[in-house]
Amino acid sequence: MLQLCEPAVQPRRLSAEEFCLLARREASSLYRPRSEVLRMLTVGQAMGVCGSRGEPLAAMIELPLTADVEAAAALRQFLGRRGLGRGSLLAPPVGDRSLLPALLKAALVPACRHAGAGPVWAVLESTPEAEDLLPVYLEEGLALRALRPLNGLAPCWLFTRVPGMHQVEPVWVPLADRARLAALLGRGWSAVGSESTADGMALALCPV
Repeated sequence: MLQLCEPAVQPRRLSAEEFCLLARREASSLYRPRSEVLRMLTVGQAMGVCGSRGEPLAAMIELPLTADVEAAAALRQFLGRRGLGRGSLLAPPVGDRSLLPALLKAALVPACRHAGAGPVWAVLESTPEAEDLLPVYLEEGLALRALRPLNGLAPCWLFTRVPGMHQVEPVWVPLADRARLAALLGRGWSAVGSESTADGMALALCPV
């Protein structure tokens, strides 16, 4: 479980320059090249968590699902007809990952407001380091719906809110069992919880 670092103050919207300073330290393929990041910030906004002197420590970009940028276009292609309406997309976090709980809480508020009746999606690039962040998304009420590449982007974990999802007894699948996990996600199941075991993390999956 990630712990909120000190010091931290109220989250705020970051300028393009502030976000790019954080993003340039990342190995993320989604935030390359810089011109694409600037396009994302033109049509979306960057929410950040800052230190006691106002310095940005962590951030993520919120985009309309209709945005003419690669990440949103790739998600729309995956969704097909379901991706033609309103909605919001939260791009992966940059900066101090231990601040993700506070950052995600802050980013979901405007994302839900801007999405209206549409879905809110969140993308997390699938790397060994990112696996420790999965529980944070699940604890914020987001369900893991897919693990797949988004066009030229690296394989990504795709989360969304599933309003009114009927909770049934979950099936627990080790995160390391990617074949079974992919099979259940492909059948429309969602991961809605997680737990640490002696063999690593396991995800709780339910049919939607």
